[in-house]
Amino acid sequence: MADRPPGAPPPMPPSQHISPSRRDGMSAHDEKQRRRKTCFFIDECGVRLQLPKLPVMTAQCFFHKFFARESFRRHDRFVVAQACLFLAAKVEESAVSLRSLVRECHGVRYAGKSRAPLDESSERDVKRAVVMAERAVLYAIGFDVCVENPLLAFIDLVNKLRAGDVLSEDLKQPFSQVGINFISDSYRTALCLEFPPQKIAAACAFLTVVFLRALPDDRPRTAALYGALAISERSLRSICTQMAELYVENKKCARLLRDLAEMGHVPAELVRPAPRPPVPPSDSVAGVTPSPSVLSSSSSAGP
Repeated sequence: MADRPPGAPPPMPPSQHISPSRRDGMSAHDEKQRRRKTCFFIDECGVRLQLPKLPVMTAQCFFHKFFARESFRRHDRFVVAQACLFLAAKVEESAVSLRSLVRECHGVRYAGKSRAPLDESSERDVKRAVVMAERAVLYAIGFDVCVENPLLAFIDLVNKLRAGDVLSEDLKQPFSQVGINFISDSYRTALCLEFPPQKIAAACAFLTVVFLRALPDDRPRTAALYGALAISERSLRSICTQMAELYVENKKCARLLRDLAEMGHVPAELVRPAPRPPVPPSDSVAGVTPSPSVLSSSSSAGP
């Protein structure tokens, strides 16, 4: 097997590998949900702490790495999440005080719940737990705190697509914003452990092209698009499928999922049937075939 390039994340175990959480009796679905929900918690804490996006993504990467080697049943995932955020903020030169982190994360965790603010004793206990968890995270990731983010590769891709006339100048700004949002969402999955950042960036760029309905309509620009992405169909399908699972309940992404399924990039079962257009009223009697004019108007009705 070829060596990984410098800075590449460790590969995920093979699909048949049983994770520590699964060995402790947790279902694959529950493990996936814990990853997603806790990464959302990290996102919200980052907003409350006014952190840039980069340390938040780095924290989520640390979180996924930790629970690739440890069980959710043996650790408080919220304490580990705070430790990952505390560590990532220092790594990305956006350090926050432990006191601010503990208080803001407590507010996010118990928002809308009748939970009293931390008193001095409780705050001290949580601080101690976060520091101990930070040490555990460092051991779990082998003290390798260098994380290569897909953002840089994505910015390079945007420039290549613009140079190849795949993107117009007017589309460059919305394309960049939507693509960054997809990259941010990718950290709610374990993709950062399974694929190098260049492939994640390429897949997110492809998702952005489909979402904005900016697919080229001629052969030269289509070749320029896929040449710039430089990703295999197998990798593209795998990443798109894992990303699509995040959007199954999101109505704004329904068209995206349908388009991806029609193109063969995600399984059809991920796509909910499109709502049927309302049937216009007719003068026909129940049980009697409508007149041709009624059939015609029904078949041409829009959503």
